[in-house]
Amino acid sequence: MNSTSQSSLDLVLIGGGHAQIQVLKDFAMKPEPGVRLTLVTDVLDTPYSGMLPGYVEGAWSYQDMHINLVKLARFAGARLIHQPVKDLDLINKNIILYNDLSIRYDILSINCGAAPDLNSIPGADQFAVAVKPISQFLHKLPDPADVTGPVCIIGAGAAGAELALAFRHRYGPDLDIHLIGRSSKVLPTRAARASRLLQSALAAGNITLHLGQPVSQISADALHFADGRQMPAHQVFLVTAARPADWTSQVDLKKDADGFIAVSPSLQSVSHDRVFAAGDIAGLQGFKREKAGVFAVRAGPVLSHNLRALIRGQPLKSWRPQRQYLALVGLGGGRALASWGPFAASGAIWWKLKAVIDRRFMAKFSELPQMSVPTDTPPPLARQLGRVPTDDKQMFCAACGAKAGADTLHQAMQRACDMAAAMGADPAYLPDRDLSTDQAELLLPAGQAMISQSVDYISQHISDPYCFGRIAALHALSDIFVAGHQPFAALATVILRRDHSDLQADDLAQMLAGSLIELSRHRTRLVGGHTSLSEEAGIGFAVTGLNRRSSDSKPAKLTADQSVLILTKPLGTGIILAAEMRQLCPADSYAAAVEVMLQSNYDAAQIIANIPGAMMTDVTGFGLARHAINLARWTGAGGVRLCPEVCPFIDGAVALSEQGLQSSLFASNADGLPPVTGQIDEAAARLLFDPQTSGGVLAAVPQHQAASCLHQLQQAGYSKACIIGGLSGKAGLQFIEQSELR
Repeated sequence: MNSTSQSSLDLVLIGGGHAQIQVLKDFAMKPEPGVRLTLVTDVLDTPYSGMLPGYVEGAWSYQDMHINLVKLARFAGARLIHQPVKDLDLINKNIILYNDLSIRYDILSINCGAAPDLNSIPGADQFAVAVKPISQFLHKLPDPADVTGPVCIIGAGAAGAELALAFRHRYGPDLDIHLIGRSSKVLPTRAARASRLLQSALAAGNITLHLGQPVSQISADALHFADGRQMPAHQVFLVTAARPADWTSQVDLKKDADGFIAVSPSLQSVSHDRVFAAGDIAGLQGFKREKAGVFAVRAGPVLSHNLRALIRGQPLKSWRPQRQYLALVGLGGGRALASWGPFAASGAIWWKLKAVIDRRFMAKFSELPQMSVPTDTPPPLARQLGRVPTDDKQMFCAACGAKAGADTLHQAMQRACDMAAAMGADPAYLPDRDLSTDQAELLLPAGQAMISQSVDYISQHISDPYCFGRIAALHALSDIFVAGHQPFAALATVILRRDHSDLQADDLAQMLAGSLIELSRHRTRLVGGHTSLSEEAGIGFAVTGLNRRSSDSKPAKLTADQSVLILTKPLGTGIILAAEMRQLCPADSYAAAVEVMLQSNYDAAQIIANIPGAMMTDVTGFGLARHAINLARWTGAGGVRLCPEVCPFIDGAVALSEQGLQSSLFASNADGLPPVTGQIDEAAARLLFDPQTSGGVLAAVPQHQAASCLHQLQQAGYSKACIIGGLSGKAGLQFIEQSELR
């Protein structure tokens, strides 16, 4: 979140539908003081239904028709909870997520769409593909090479007809395509002329029509009609009347006759005045309207206004959907049908108009304005002393990108030791002047056992507090894992935002719940902790581990010329999180980065610890290159050889690096290293200095053990694990080509 104002109310949006994306942008342009905004969604890229046929045909790309909710949520300063909803507790005002976590709300707005009723036709749930939700349909859309038999589309309204014509352009002129409708005409809710024009377009596209013929059953290879006839069907798509999302059926909100949430003209639930609904999920009392995207779009400004009005204690406004509206139905091939009341026409001009309207709508949520943010201009003397940011485009990053630089830490430790010694501190109890690790091994008195301790803290970089708690715990545990020890106890340090105590309690519970899940999975008990308040949240852990290995066993000697470096997880969390903060991150890259951070290093560390002579570290805030140099020093080697070409990267990370994006810790990680040779300026090479949060394990492994190690790692779920270089007898860091890998 980019807001530092104190919050006292929770406004939660379920779903990123056409109405609620307008709420997000409106609240971004004019934030409501004291309100914490949260978006709960099961998708991070929300599709615009009006562009679906064009996408199927090939006129639009995936990016053209999707709104990046990661970007929009960051722009709005909203928490982003990427989870499906399971239920609502309306009494206690809690949203129950699919993972059984509860999210509190003071005001709730629902715009999660609807889906075709697969139960209306026997066999549909098993043998048909529903076109809604669109996000699921796109994953099931077959490639042209996989479509060989008759394709049947059930539902002869605008959406079904558009899909049939889009399929014709996608799959070619020879495919057998059928459009089936219960009504006796296509486009039954529109004027007769519009229906005739659309039917002519379908005939010209060689689409076989079956009108007034309801389907009674769908089997593995056929459609069965109510009159007893059968028709072969290889692919069946359902574009019929919608039903509410499954989770809403058990919620004790008043529904209309079709099961949709009953709302008044203010879009307020008729049974619960702090719950609103818009779009397909809502049943507007007193108005009979079809489930069309245009109504969700028009409802957006009304929904936003009324949410603000309720927050401010002001009167709500009523909304009366228009009876007539311009419908633009894509006919494929750069043509569309226009229908308004009795008027109907078709041609290329209407496609051009539709394209302009669709692109203009999408631009509102993809081309977000640059909001003015007060900047701290360095005073003249600071500029004279050179104490100015090296790049005015840098933004202070969170998580491991928020830590002090390696050189800053080194210089401060040396000065601190000098100062303490000069003031009389006993040198026997001063740390090593080169101390930079956050993990240490301690021999208990009388040699009873060897324990290890580690401390780590990260500021909140994922707005979902439960997910953040999981990542923070895994990040802190990792130092004990790579020491080859078993963690057994942890102390927590939690910093909460200065919000109302109810909101603080909710955040604390969720962060700790996420942490406890991961601590318990790794047999570690939380034994205490401390909380404090600040402008930004964060959590850290001091972890204690036990060395269960025999102190008599001595590791085999690892030599530079007979070893390789193995990395277990892809790189890129730093640059992806930096891009997310700047509203430049693709939604799929964000999701992939979260998945990487949530993968534990425990199994990888166990595999590597069982290899004689292997040594390892985890890759965190100082980046791969610095951690590799440190690993080389521990082994006694002079330096490392790294091949950026073979390093695994999170999808999208290299593209972001090519755009010049960097985490705020990048420069510090890249400066002050031993001699560096090779192409450091390439996008992939720069990512070797990218700070990682809950990054992978970097291991120096005897060369003859590398193949076995990689096989075990990949079997354990580290699918991107690979050899990325080796130790070197030559001091410094050398970037090498793939052909130079041993």
